[in-house]
Amino acid sequence: MQLHNYSIHHKLIIILILLFPISSIATVKEVTLFPNSAKISETAKINPQCDKGKCLSVITLPSQADPESLVVSLPPQSRVKIEDVQVKPIQVQDEIKIADLRKQIAGREEERKEMLAKLQALEVQLQFWQAQTKAKTKTLADTSKLADAIGKNVRRDHQEKLTIETQLEKIDQNIKKLKEELNQAAGKKETAWEITLTTSGSGQNEIALSYTYSLAGCGWLPLYRIEALPADKIISFSWDAEIWQSSGEDWKQVQLNVATLQPIINVAPPELPEWIIKPRVLYKASRSKNIATAPLMEKEASDNEALGAMPAETQNTTYSIWSLGKKNIPAGYRQRLKIKDESWPAEFLFLARPAINPQAFVRALVKLDKPAEIPSGQAIFVIDGAILGKREFSFAGSEGELFFGTSPLISVTSSTIADQSGEKTIFQDKQTRSWQWLIEAKNSSNADIKLRIEEPVPQARNKKIKLNFKQNPEPAEKDHAKFVWLLDVPTGQKKTIQNNIELDAPNDINIDFGWR
Repeated sequence: MQLHNYSIHHKLIIILILLFPISSIATVKEVTLFPNSAKISETAKINPQCDKGKCLSVITLPSQADPESLVVSLPPQSRVKIEDVQVKPIQVQDEIKIADLRKQIAGREEERKEMLAKLQALEVQLQFWQAQTKAKTKTLADTSKLADAIGKNVRRDHQEKLTIETQLEKIDQNIKKLKEELNQAAGKKETAWEITLTTSGSGQNEIALSYTYSLAGCGWLPLYRIEALPADKIISFSWDAEIWQSSGEDWKQVQLNVATLQPIINVAPPELPEWIIKPRVLYKASRSKNIATAPLMEKEASDNEALGAMPAETQNTTYSIWSLGKKNIPAGYRQRLKIKDESWPAEFLFLARPAINPQAFVRALVKLDKPAEIPSGQAIFVIDGAILGKREFSFAGSEGELFFGTSPLISVTSSTIADQSGEKTIFQDKQTRSWQWLIEAKNSSNADIKLRIEEPVPQARNKKIKLNFKQNPEPAEKDHAKFVWLLDVPTGQKKTIQNNIELDAPNDINIDFGWR
């Protein structure tokens, strides 16, 4: 019986809400833009409709909002308690757009009336001057003056008439277009979300609500300009954010933030699958055995399916947020806002890999004072004011390499001096091979350069294969994959490197010597 009474009271409150709409003023206070969505923070003051201690309040979210992401909160000192939150889709019209279209149509129709009045006045003037052609004059000079006046005025009035007729045609087309938009807007209803809050407690004359929700149709895109300045040993780094929102409402003086990644919301951890180790069972293609072992095969197949269905790991890492202060963000427009301008210290040199090609690439090694997290986006690369082009860029950490194209005045070539294989003999029972390369670095530029040359190190995959290296000069660095030489090459000069490699292996090994 109590439940029945509560249902009746609930329905009565809804009827009151429909008859007497709840007055509320919702204001967007803060927006955090992610790459393809936004987190909206709003505040609203609502006068709820109450009956026997239960009150209903209604707020509306735009159509692009995700109602499941809604989080509603009350002031800490409030005595009001939220008992229930109900969500339902509703059909709404854009009344502001409809009113604006009607205003535009009325304005254009007033312009049309003015143009028609001017056109009628010109018609009267033209009729007047045409009537003057029948006027009688006393002398030939008077006739000439009259003809000249008639010609000038008729010509002027005709030109003005053509201009007005062209303007009228444009106004009529514009009125037709606006009326079509009005018909579409008046007949078009979009889905919004009506949120009904059931509250209890004292002091419900006016409720101050704060709520957040996710909104689609919004986002931001990082745009970078990265200019290398080798003479100053710095990289000029500029970062802009291109932002947009299509909520249908202009956001005025909102606290704007941009975040690198969309947060992933996981409420519960994934189930931990069983780790099963067992011998593999091989089955012969025998009809009788296939029938006999069918249950075992089905059991193993089910185990494999269980392992294959194991959920992939999702890492909920933290993401960086940049505060851009209070901004006006109109709906439907893209705008660019500055995030940062910085100068990064960098060490510049030319990097060459002559085993691949003779080009020397400008490399900048960046070392920052503290780690940076810069999301992937389009960057314009520039060196000394010359634009190299656009490409994807991202950065994470405090150190990294950046490349700024090649210089046609720097070349590093590799020439094969010898590539010889020894004869396989019965007595020695071994095979040999030797390679000799001459690497030549040439600086034709008007400045001294630092050059880093990298060459591949052959890697033996058999302990019986022995490799011996002889280089002049010796590499400055060496690891399992490459030799590295660091050279200072003065302007207009050359530097050479001799690279010798000798191989010794048993006669019975069939060796693949690789790509070199």
